[in-house]
Amino acid sequence: MLYFDTHNLGNYLLYLVIFSILVYLGWKLRKIYNNVIFFLYKKRGKKAEKKALKLLKKKGFKVISIQPTAKGYVHENEKKISFTIRPDLLVSKDNVIYVAEIKSGFAASIYNINTRRQLFEYSKVFNSNKLILIDTFKKQIKKIEF
Repeated sequence: MLYFDTHNLGNYLLYLVIFSILVYLGWKLRKIYNNVIFFLYKKRGKKAEKKALKLLKKKGFKVISIQPTAKGYVHENEKKISFTIRPDLLVSKDNVIYVAEIKSGFAASIYNINTRRQLFEYSKVFNSNKLILIDTFKKQIKKIEF
């Protein structure tokens, strides 16, 4: 037979309420933490974008569009599925239009698999082999071709 101690029921309920409150507060703190991290990444990205724009101007590039959108397509089991991409910039120099991506640190390296895949996708969607990778940390503009 199962025995349940009713004398300590109040304590069990109190522990349950305290535990529930702690779980809720932990969930809220995690949400706040994620928002702060997102804000800091966004702030760092805006700073890098400003540096990149200065560098491009200094090197003779003209900005055509900031964060242009383009529609791409992929076929899955013969079904056409569309998606949208948004590179950082479209720029031109000497009557050549480039798709530009702004990165810093290791992300600004063609050895970074995510950066390389991103640039490859841009080349396919924009049907262009004219890409530049802007390294704001090293203050370099790298021409990329696939």
